Amino acid sequence: MRENHKMFNKLKDNSGAALLIALSVLAMLTLVAIMSVDRAATDIDLSYNQLHEEQAFYMAEAGANRAVAELNSDLTWTAGFAGEGLGNGTYSVLVTDSFTVPTLVDTIILTATGTALEARAQVEYTVVPEVVYPFSHALFARDAVDIRNSMITDSYNSDSGSYAATHDTTGGSIGSNGIITVYNGAYIGGDVATSLDTGLFIDPGATVTGTISNDAPETELDLIPDSEYDSARINNTAPAGLSGSYTYNSTTGDLTVSSGNLELADGIYYFSSFILKNSASMTLAPGAKVTIYVTGNVEIKNSGGVNVGGVPSDLMFYSQGDIVLKNSGDCYGVFYTPNGSADLRNTADFFGAIVAADMIGHNSSKFHYDRNLADRYERRTGKVELVAWREL
Repeated sequence: MRENHKMFNKLKDNSGAALLIALSVLAMLTLVAIMSVDRAATDIDLSYNQLHEEQAFYMAEAGANRAVAELNSDLTWTAGFAGEGLGNGTYSVLVTDSFTVPTLVDTIILTATGTALEARAQVEYTVVPEVVYPFSHALFARDAVDIRNSMITDSYNSDSGSYAATHDTTGGSIGSNGIITVYNGAYIGGDVATSLDTGLFIDPGATVTGTISNDAPETELDLIPDSEYDSARINNTAPAGLSGSYTYNSTTGDLTVSSGNLELADGIYYFSSFILKNSASMTLAPGAKVTIYVTGNVEIKNSGGVNVGGVPSDLMFYSQGDIVLKNSGDCYGVFYTPNGSADLRNTADFFGAIVAADMIGHNSSKFHYDRNLADRYERRTGKVELVAWREL
């Protein structure tokens, strides 16, 4: 009996300990559950905040991108945006340019602020005018280049010395977005590159010293805006800057040199047509730099030479029509006609570069690309490009 009583007392003691342990475990589980719920709530709050912070950031980006689009439509746009609604948020954009901060010069700063509920974000875009360098090839045509009959291209650098001293057989490259044909013993001292995968037709008898490719990036030829022609017409140096033998009609703007020599003084000229023929020649006054805008055709045929021995970049032609160089003497200059044709035949030596919509080079013409032109003549496209951005 005594032993049974002792055993009963021991079981009683163990039951109390078990209850205490069970209560302790329950308390711990309850605490863990409370902590888990609290952490889940915190995570939900953080996720909620992060979601709206990201939304605010994308609102700011949307505003900055819209501002870039506005500038590409009108470079004088400075209005910005204030509280523009988008989805469940808004964006505002402040435009800062050289009118407010003169040291910016051509740079424009776009500060965009985005909001989404209580979240706020800011981004800053730095944009500048988009610039292209159209004269990276000796000859470039948007649609087609046709080279035949022993035509030769090579290169030199007028900024470093004479043709004889800087001559190179690897810089006279030809490019196009379309078909390039090189036939009948032509010699291309440089690369031949097109953007058209089926656009190369090179005769086995032709020589190309550089690479041949049909995967070049497509090049968009920048059109000369009418405003630039209007400015040339208003600031026309003709007829005051013309001397020598010529016929100039101030009403129509036609210029013809049938014989003798025409000398041009420094300045900008505007003509409706430009014709040089019958062994006539054209020179620049000492130290002159001349830019000629022609709304019609440029014809240099049967002439005695143009800017002979000069620097090509000193004589620039912009034309809305065609460019014809036939049976002429040496020519030192640069021609740009983004919608016109360039016809080069029976020309002695051409020094410079030509860009056109399409191009023909036949009958032993010799074309010497001036490598100095690659980064000398820059043109603005009328658009802006993003050069840097940051989150504020």
